[in-house]
Amino acid sequence: MLIDELRRLECSLHGAMRYDREWLEQLLHPQFLEITRSGLTVNRSQTITSLLSEKTTRSIFSRDFMLTELGRCSAILHYRTSYADNSHQALRSSHWLLSAEKQWMLIFHQGTPAADVL
Repeated sequence: MLIDELRRLECSLHGAMRYDREWLEQLLHPQFLEITRSGLTVNRSQTITSLLSEKTTRSIFSRDFMLTELGRCSAILHYRTSYADNSHQALRSSHWLLSAEKQWMLIFHQGTPAADVL
């Protein structure tokens, strides 16, 4: 299923693969753009540089995945993340495109702090 494939690709960015330049260059579309959880807009080059320069990273837990298919070659993956202690909760959306080579590539990502639930 498409949701399983995109979930696997998305979660690869939450682990050790986020430090693999070759993997990042394959996965991130040349026109990739991200609006970060802190409200910054960064491009592909800035994202790769930032990920490769991270000294340490906390484990990211992802859940509540939903998929919106926009056609045969385009889909948006929606989900929620947090750290193990349930801090830094965020709502996330990733727009994926299927390339001519039949490889899914991430063209846009946005993370927004999640509202506190009472």
